[in-house]
Amino acid sequence: MAKLLLQRSIAAVLVIASSSLAAAEVENEISLSYGDGEHVQLSSRSQVKNWYITGYNNSQFVSTGEANDVDSWFFNGGYQHKLRNELSLFVEAGVNNQYDDIATRKGFNLSTGLNYQPLKSLSIQSKLVQVHQPKYDNTEHSLELSSTYHLLKNIDVKAVYQLEAQQDKETQQQLQFGLGYRF
Repeated sequence: MAKLLLQRSIAAVLVIASSSLAAAEVENEISLSYGDGEHVQLSSRSQVKNWYITGYNNSQFVSTGEANDVDSWFFNGGYQHKLRNELSLFVEAGVNNQYDDIATRKGFNLSTGLNYQPLKSLSIQSKLVQVHQPKYDNTEHSLELSSTYHLLKNIDVKAVYQLEAQQDKETQQQLQFGLGYRF
């Protein structure tokens, strides 16, 4: 458990530190989301102009509060292009690791989507994601819809709905709510 907490702390610090070196107009955010009674997500994002770096995990917890068998980490780099003042198209790619009791599954992921910001304080995003793990010949596809509202100067509230399809498995749904801090 200590190793897992250390990995999470290092990942968050690396994402924030790497962006702080780049330029004065750096936007950083850290958020914690909880949903479906089983999923907890810690994420960080740093953006300089149209380029950004994200890191996030997906952990499953059972009702006793113990960590379940799977913990996933994603590290992505991306580019966001404005189509209009309130509408942006983005693409991102990165690596992922899934840790369980038996082995570490490594792979890569690609995603694309649209970000719509009708108000300065409200952002709505749709995202298509493909996660591939070549060693296990496993590919997952998901559709994610999210909304972020800037509640206070540095505090955001966020809601995420995800629909995920895996090979040879049933389609799964997730709903998460969380808080974010921008600095």
